[in-house]
This record gives sequence, C-alpha cells and structure tokens, in this order.
Amino acid sequence: MKKRIGIIGSLCCLGIVICVGIFDTQRKKGNEETIAESVQEIIDEEASTGEVPTDEVPTEEASTDGDPTIEAPTDETPADEAVAEDPEEEVSPLEASEELTDENEYVNFAIANVDHYVNVRSLPSTTGEIVGKIYDGAVAEIVAVAGEQDEWFQITSGNVEGYIKAEFFLYGEAATEVMDQYVTRFAQVKADRLNVRAGQSTEEACIGHLDQGEKVKLIEDCGEWLHVQYTERKDGYVAAEYVTVLEEYTYAKTLEEEQAQIAAEKEQEEQAKIAVAGEQETQTEIAAEGEQETQEENTAEQEQEEQAEPDTKAEQETVAEQTTEVISAANTSNEELRKKIVNYAMQYVGNKYVSGGSSLASGTDCSGFTCFIYADFGYSISRTPKGQYSGAGRSIDYSEIQPGDIICYSSNGGKSCTHVALYIGDGQIVHAANSRKGVIVGAADYSPIIGVKNVID
Repeated sequence: MKKRIGIIGSLCCLGIVICVGIFDTQRKKGNEETIAESVQEIIDEEASTGEVPTDEVPTEEASTDGDPTIEAPTDETPADEAVAEDPEEEVSPLEASEELTDENEYVNFAIANVDHYVNVRSLPSTTGEIVGKIYDGAVAEIVAVAGEQDEWFQITSGNVEGYIKAEFFLYGEAATEVMDQYVTRFAQVKADRLNVRAGQSTEEACIGHLDQGEKVKLIEDCGEWLHVQYTERKDGYVAAEYVTVLEEYTYAKTLEEEQAQIAAEKEQEEQAKIAVAGEQETQTEIAAEGEQETQEENTAEQEQEEQAEPDTKAEQETVAEQTTEVISAANTSNEELRKKIVNYAMQYVGNKYVSGGSSLASGTDCSGFTCFIYADFGYSISRTPKGQYSGAGRSIDYSEIQPGDIICYSSNGGKSCTHVALYIGDGQIVHAANSRKGVIVGAADYSPIIGVKNVID
C-alpha cells in the first residue's frame, strides 16, 4: 500500500514538472513573438519617417579606408558602362543645333577660312566630283556632318550644295562673333549706264562703264565719289548719286557661275582698254589740230553729255519706282509706306530660314529678312544684327514703336544684338526665327529687347 502511494506521488510530481515545462515554453514563445512584433513596429515607424537605425551602416559608407565609395553597379548596369561621359568629347554643330532653340540661331552658320578658295565636292571624300568653289570669307549653312569622325560638312551656299572638310570653316559661336567682318559692301548702279573714272572727278580719264543693275565691290566711300573694284585687277571711281550701296555676304559659286564671272571680267577689261584707247585717240586728234578753243568746246560737250545721260535715266528710274508696288517714301505718306512694308513682309511667312541666305524667296536669316525687305523699298541697311542695331535709322523708345520699325534682341545678356525682327503692330512681329521655325509671326516681347530702330523717319 505504501509502495503504491509512493508511485502515485512520483507520477503526480512528474506531471507537475511536465506541465510547468510546457507552460514555460509557451510563455517564452509568446515573449519572442511579442518582441518580434515590437521590433517590426519600430522598423516600420522609422521607415515611414525616413530615419535609418543607428546601428545600421549604409552600403555606400562601408568602405575600408573610411571615405565614401560609390555603390557597385548592379546587373542592370554593367561596370564597364558605369563610367562618366568624356568631357572632351566633341559635339557636332548639327547635334548642338538640336539642343538649341532661340538662344543661337546661327549655330549652323559657317564662314570659309582659307587662303584663296576650296573645292565643294559631291561626296564627303576627295574623290568626289567638284561641283563648285567657295572663296575665303564666303558664308554657308551647315546641313549635316559626314565622315567616320564627322570631319566633313554638308553645306549649302548660294546655288552650291555639297561637301567640304570642316577644318576649312569658322562655325557656330566662332563664326557669329566675327560675322560683321565678313559682310561685303557693293555699289549697285541705278542709272542706265555709269562711267567708271580713274579719279574723283569728271575730268579724270574714263576707264570703263557699268550698266544698270550691275554691282561692284565698294572699297571706300569718299563722299561724292565711291572707290570701287571695277575688275579683278583694276579699280576706279563712280559718282555716288547714281548708285545704291548694299551690304551682302558672298557665297560659293558653281562652276558655271565662275566661268560666267570670268567672262564678264574679261569683257570689262576689254571695255576698259577701248575706253582708254578712245580717250587717248581723242586727245591726240585735238592736239594735232592745235585748236585750243575747239578742244575746250569738245571737252565741255563731252562732260555735258556724260552728266545729262545719268540724270535723265535716274529721273526715269525714280518715276518708274514711284509707280510700282515697291516705292520710296518721297511719294507716299509714312503711314502708307509702313503698311506697304508690313504687307510685303507678311507674304514671306512660312518660308524657310537659311543662315546667311541671300533671298527672301529661297530663304534667309533674321537680319537678311529685314535687310532685303527694306532694300526692296529703296533703303540700304546693314546685313547683320549688330550692324542694324548700331547703324540702321535712329534709335527710339519702345513706347514710340510703329509698324515697320526694327526690334533688336539679345540672347547673351545685352552684350550684343543677336536677333532682329520687323514690328507689324498690336504687339506682334514677323521675323525669320530659326531653322526649325522659319519665317513666323509672334509676340514682340518673346525675348529681351535691347533697342528699337526707326528706319523710315
């Protein structure tokens, strides 16, 4: 009996121990779960506030030398691709132009920088056919780049399209800074025929003549007389009252244009020889006769004929101009003239923009647009933005602006005039904006204005 009681007691004690052990195990498990939940709550709370636990070391700071290191590239970005772009890598003018809008409209403007001339070829290779020549100082528009290292430019200049090595050009910002130095001034004849003389007087020998519409390079403005380049090897003087002074860029020439120019120069030289020979023969005959009185009469008569012909022709031309659509201010009120100028300019809206372009119809740039518009109304103004800002008409305040005035803009903080436009009224302008937009109408205050020029009155 005692033995049974002892066994039962032992079993009871064992049961109690087992129960206590099970209870303790469950209690510890519960504590661990509670702790885990608490830790997770803390982590979630810190994540929501952007704080990082102080006992965590970010990967980018875990460098052995104590300095921050860049986190290693993942599989999505191979290590051999995770390098910085070469700062010395050149960007072609065409690529640069895609990144620019109104900041620099002349990004594709180029000026030939050679000793005499360079050939324009049909292909980006010296084996390409020669399609023209571009002489030093002539301008072009860069259409594209070509070659394995972008060493060739595809260009348009005048009537020439082709390829030239990039090394023969100033382009982009470098060309823009010096563009005013490459504008050529010409004297265009208004009279039916104009004598070219050896000096600044009607008493000087006549070395040739120019027909109406012909243009010769202006060397110097001497007031009543202009010093001009008559032929490639001969210069002379023409009366300033019978010519219009123009500012233009020079362009590449096709092979046909060059041959035509050579032929024209030869003809001028022959005319000059004939004129000189005729003058010498006349003087010889007069001297042989020995009649001083006759010589004076012949000389006076010759001078009278020379003066009368240009005067008559100039008057005829003035009358003709006043009856056409493009007229001078002398035959109309300024208000009517301004309307005509604006209406005339508006017909070119939608035309393309061409850096250094020579025609309103085929395309030109901002200053070419205003220059050629005014030229068709008998006004001679500069061919460049800087030249128009400094020398076209007179400066006025924006509050005085009228349709037909020129607005000057600057995209370099006012350092220089970089763009011009024609004011058309009601706060609007018409202008050759850039190669992407062409000739458009827009708001006059779209860009910082640095001046307004009144060319008409």
